[in-house]
Amino acid sequence: MTAFQPAIFDRNSRQHLFLEFIRRPGTTDEAARQALATVVGADSGIVKTVFACGPALCQQFGMPVSFTDFSLDGVVPATQADLFVWLQADHRSHLFDLAMSFRQHLDPVFTLQLEQDGFVYHDMRDLTGFVDGIGNPEGEAALRAALLPEGQAGAGGSFVFAQLWRHDLASFNQLSVAEQENVFGRTKVDAVEFDDERMPQDAHVGRTDTDHDGVPQKIWRRSVPWGASSQHGLYFLAFSCEVERFDYLLRRMYGIAEDGVRDQLTHYSAPQTGSYWYAPTQEMLASL
Repeated sequence: MTAFQPAIFDRNSRQHLFLEFIRRPGTTDEAARQALATVVGADSGIVKTVFACGPALCQQFGMPVSFTDFSLDGVVPATQADLFVWLQADHRSHLFDLAMSFRQHLDPVFTLQLEQDGFVYHDMRDLTGFVDGIGNPEGEAALRAALLPEGQAGAGGSFVFAQLWRHDLASFNQLSVAEQENVFGRTKVDAVEFDDERMPQDAHVGRTDTDHDGVPQKIWRRSVPWGASSQHGLYFLAFSCEVERFDYLLRRMYGIAEDGVRDQLTHYSAPQTGSYWYAPTQEMLASL
C-alpha cells in the first residue's frame, strides 16, 4: 500500500504556516524538480510538512493525476498557484527557521504568492466561537474520504483545496447566539448538530453535509484561524479522494447548484484566494 504524507492527518500541532508559490517563467522542469526534492529532504523532524503541486507542476513532474486550475465561474476568487507547502509545529520559532531554510532553495525557481500563518484557537474553534471540523470522518472513513483509492492513478495521494477566508466578526457578533447557531446549524457551546426538523435550509451544515448522486460528499478538513484584531479569518484546507467534491460543495454554499439556496455563512465571511492541489505520496516525493 502506498504511503500518504502523515502530517495530513496529524492534528497535534498548534502553530501553522502556509506557503503558496508560483513557478518563475523561464525556469526548467529540472530546476523545479531539484528545488522541491531539496526541501522535501531537508525536513528537520521537528516540523511536520505537507507538500502539494498545482495542475501544471503535476504535469511537468509526470505525476499520475490530471485536474484543472481552480475556477468557479467568477463567483469566488481563483488564485491558482503551482507549489503548496504546509508547515506545522508547536512553536512559531521552528516554523520560521524551516521556512527560511526552504526559501533559500525555492526562491530561485518559485515566487512566493502567499505566506499565511495560522493557529489553533482554544479547543479547535473558529474565530466565530464555533468548533471547527466536527463533521470530519474518523479512522478508516477519514482515509477513504481524503485519499485516492488503490487501483486508481495517483492512489494514496490526495486532492487538496486551499482557500483563505476573511471574517466580518463585527457583523457576525451582532447576532444573538440563537441566530449564530442558525447560521451554522449547530449549537455554539457544545457543538451539537441540529436535527433535520430544526436545521435551517440555508445553514452551513445543511449546505455542506450532503450527498451527491447518492454518494456522501465527505472531505477531510484541516482548517485553522489566522490573523489578529484588525483582520482575521480562516485558512480553509481540505483533502479529498475526488477534486469534484470541492466544486460541488462550493456551488451549494453559493446557491449555484440545484436548489439555489445560499449558505448564510457567506454573508459573514468572504474568500480571498482559491487553489487546487495534489498531495503526492511519500514514494512520489522520494522519487523526485
